[in-house]
Amino acid sequence: MPHSLKKGTSYHWDLFLLALINFASGLFGFPLVHGKLPHSPMHVKSLSIIEEKVEQGYVEMKTLEVCETRLTTILSHALIGTTALMFPFPMQYIPQAVLDGIYIFVSLRSLIGNQFFERMLLIITEQSAYPPHSYVRRVPRYKIHIFTLFEIMELAVLCYLGLNSLSYMKMAFPVVVILLIPIRHLLMPKVIERKYLEALDKH
Repeated sequence: MPHSLKKGTSYHWDLFLLALINFASGLFGFPLVHGKLPHSPMHVKSLSIIEEKVEQGYVEMKTLEVCETRLTTILSHALIGTTALMFPFPMQYIPQAVLDGIYIFVSLRSLIGNQFFERMLLIITEQSAYPPHSYVRRVPRYKIHIFTLFEIMELAVLCYLGLNSLSYMKMAFPVVVILLIPIRHLLMPKVIERKYLEALDKH
């Protein structure tokens, strides 16, 4: 779903800032930080005016307009920064189950509209009950499942490396992430035709 942005370059400024912070942290031996939550896409989507249309049997999500503003970004990150003032009081009095519940809610909420999760559900869904998404009608069912299984295997490898207790295994994590690029652009087209990959990417 394309974003109709007037100032598209600011879309990735927070990731650029993380890169600068990590560069400086590496020079002084400080631990690296990373964007665990994709703030940019989630933020832009929350400010978007989205229209859902059915054209020629396909359900298309079109972004009509994005209410671009710096105010929401400043306020949200300022509120995140105030959590540093909540130690040890009152954070020590908040039950761990409450914090876990917040993270579970955020995780489950992010699954809505996630194509990868939707394609995982298609594996156990009857074909007659498939949603009328454009890629479902344009890509053969078995090609969709092959693409999804590829991604599940890639996710499993990343989880194994990232959650491994051995430090040298964790060092391979960024290397595997970089390898996903040639896998997608060089290996996948040999298994799935490019026109089908483009249909999956456009959704």
